[in-house]
Amino acid sequence: MDRDKEIYLVKCRSCGAANRVPAKMAGKPGRCGECHGALPVLYLEPLVLGDSTFRDFLQSYTGPVLAEFWASW
Repeated sequence: MDRDKEIYLVKCRSCGAANRVPAKMAGKPGRCGECHGALPVLYLEPLVLGDSTFRDFLQSYTGPVLAEFWASW
C-alpha cells in the first residue's frame, strides 16, 4: 500500500473522538475535529534522540513512548 494513502486513527485525549490522520501528517501536530483539542503527534518511524533531546521530547510529548537504550560497553 502507498504510504500517502494510509490513514491512522488517533484518539483525542480531551473528548475521546477518533480522528483520521493521514500518514503524510506524521510528526506534525494536529487538532481534534470534534473539540479542537491538541492531538498526540503521530510517529510512524522511530526517532533517534540523544542526551540533549531525550528529556525535552519526554516532557513535551503526551502520547505513549517506547524507548530502546544502547551502550557500547
